[in-house]
Amino acid sequence: MSQVGVRKLKEQLSGYLKRVQGGEAIVVTERGRSVARIVPVKASSLKRDLEPMLREGSVRWNRGKPRGAGRRPVIRGRTLADMVTEDRR
Repeated sequence: MSQVGVRKLKEQLSGYLKRVQGGEAIVVTERGRSVARIVPVKASSLKRDLEPMLREGSVRWNRGKPRGAGRRPVIRGRTLADMVTEDRR
């Protein structure tokens, strides 16, 4: 595990981030004291859980942010406000 001071980390952030992406953990120090640790992120559990469904074709994902539904949902029945008001009586 490497150590780097805050000032040097700020000056060479891109280089240190590449090292972290390569699997290395880095301890950040300030005036000789350890203040933080930069570690690689673990593989997303979402991707791991979606992988079988992606392979079988039951879902599609373009690796982007979800855009939501094209049209607003139609709500039938009583509103939440009506239910809360009734429950308070």
